Amino acid sequence: MPQTNFTNGSVEKAEKNFHDIKESIKGLYDILSIGLADKDDQIFYEAGKENIVGLYKNIIELMLNDYGLRKVVKKIRDSDIELDIVLNEILIEKEL
Repeated sequence: MPQTNFTNGSVEKAEKNFHDIKESIKGLYDILSIGLADKDDQIFYEAGKENIVGLYKNIIELMLNDYGLRKVVKKIRDSDIELDIVLNEILIEKEL
């Protein structure tokens, strides 16, 4: 019998990860709304909102592209794709 990378809890973990992503995006939007409530900051609010909506749409598109997603996962596992992100002076490193 061939081995797979699936475990009994993998679907539940994936569902929890997706829920957490949605909650994080909602949290970013809430912070953006609170932090840029002034009319003078409207352009930054709109730009931030567009980026948050774009992030969510891209996550959904990536997840629905089953073949492409498998190829991206393989590249990540083979270390062909850099996962770390630098946000100003903060480095967000992969914790896999």
